Amino acid sequence: KKHIKKAKELACGHGMVGVNIMVALKHYKEHVLAAVEAGADVIISGAGLPMELPELVDEKSHTRIAPIVSSKRAANLILKMWAHRYNRTADFIVIEGPKAGGHLGFSNEQLADMEHMDYDSEIKEIINCTKTYEEKFKKHIPVLGADGVQVASRFVATEECDASDAYKHAYLNANESDVQIIQSPVGMPGRAVRNEFIRGLEKKKQPITKCYNCLEKCNPATVPYCITKALIAAVKGDMQNGLVFCGANVGRINRMTTVHELMSELVGA
Repeated sequence: KKHIKKAKELACGHGMVGVNIMVALKHYKEHVLAAVEAGADVIISGAGLPMELPELVDEKSHTRIAPIVSSKRAANLILKMWAHRYNRTADFIVIEGPKAGGHLGFSNEQLADMEHMDYDSEIKEIINCTKTYEEKFKKHIPVLGADGVQVASRFVATEECDASDAYKHAYLNANESDVQIIQSPVGMPGRAVRNEFIRGLEKKKQPITKCYNCLEKCNPATVPYCITKALIAAVKGDMQNGLVFCGANVGRINRMTTVHELMSELVGA
């Protein structure tokens, strides 16, 4: 709630303030309800299928709901369930392809053969999937990946990003060969910068001395590391113990900029 309030103050009434909440979280419901109460403009939800999201977000609230999908199958499952059970549909859909950073909705085999994947066709199939529900609910369902874009990695190397300088330079110094697919305790593959932390995991598990109870299906006795601890360590600049998620094109980021300059570059101003 504190961060949503701060973001809205910074936005000065412009744009949308959204929250990305993983389905894999142990306290997913509580996070969603708190975000709605805090006045989030949209809840974007992935790392699993957000089948019950409409139940947690009252249609009378101004908070919009948007699932993250990587395939037509996932999009159709979610939209069909939302329509049948809640008589609701998505306010927009976010497509995360095989080159995205962080958790990925693909198998390791698919990612290994990524260059031969015809993902443009999959995007078209996802867009076509929304048409049925646009007709049913008499509303356009924008698809990020077509109607708009979701950009994450590029905004890390900006002056406004609150990550540590070490985290930002991990991006700036990374080449294509420094990026690899890892197995996340969430149960999904993830894309990250290969650093001391990842090299260490290849030799032995990292002992977990404290459980943050963050993931629904995480067993501290069996997982190789605590993802919450690793992500926080990275943002604070502890690269030896930190996990640095990134997109496949992180090697193209070679200079620090500002959000204003980056937005001008992205829209061709």
